[in-house]
Amino acid sequence: MESKLLNIRCDNCGAEYRISSQGEMICRFCGSKVYLSDKDFKAYKKTRDNMLHNDRFLNDEAADEGDVLCLWNNSSKANFTTDRGSTITLDSYYSVILDEKEVYIGSDKIAIVFKNALSAANFTIMLSKIEYPSADIKGLSRFLPNVIYKANLEDGRALLIVSKTENIYPLFLFENLKATTVAWIISRFENLGCLLEFNDMDFKAIKAEDVYINPKTHELFILDGWEGVEVTSRRNYLKDMRKIAKDIMDESTAPELCMKFLNGSPAETAYDDFSAWDDVIENGFNGHNFHQFNT
Repeated sequence: MESKLLNIRCDNCGAEYRISSQGEMICRFCGSKVYLSDKDFKAYKKTRDNMLHNDRFLNDEAADEGDVLCLWNNSSKANFTTDRGSTITLDSYYSVILDEKEVYIGSDKIAIVFKNALSAANFTIMLSKIEYPSADIKGLSRFLPNVIYKANLEDGRALLIVSKTENIYPLFLFENLKATTVAWIISRFENLGCLLEFNDMDFKAIKAEDVYINPKTHELFILDGWEGVEVTSRRNYLKDMRKIAKDIMDESTAPELCMKFLNGSPAETAYDDFSAWDDVIENGFNGHNFHQFNT
């Protein structure tokens, strides 16, 4: 049973708020939260009780609903031997081989193998320096890498393993997406751009291979590339975001304001860029309306 509450819609993405077992109203698609007391439910006690009994467990489990797109097929074994002689094995479904590193993507883990330990150290150091605004209601840390294992390998390379859930997929798997789908991806990019701005940080270059999405919950994660982050006033991130968005989008489906934004220069700050993009959402896409993921 899927119950509704007073038709409360998320101001951020237009989806309907749902209730967790802790009583919070949560948007499953962008993470926004609303806190309501029993007084707020005074005239809607039956709705409240139905939601508490029928919705809460489903919503708590929604963070990991499994392989919703059925893309984890035909894995191969990726084996790594540490400098202490231990063997680490990962079921890898997709891999990315770059000059500076190799990336092996499993259904619930990502193995990043750097050519040297310095790059791996920079990755974790920059993450450790991230500070979050006091008003961070989205819990932005969950959209960044959670490094669960690190080791030096016997051949001089360095290994980091990042955790994720099955319903989080690498962005490079998708192309020719409708503009309404790419719109929420850009919105999440802008959210994380504001976090970088808050910390005076920027990527030397961010690539589609660094980015992952949950198509069901409309979340975006930057799970790689942190070895290339610096403390700087530069804003390469905003330019790279535009390129990534255009590369995965069917431009014929985009409104004129969207293409004007993507083809134009970024604003001076991520906050101003976020505001400019919000104007595109309101005037180009007719507001924050929820759209199902389009493949």
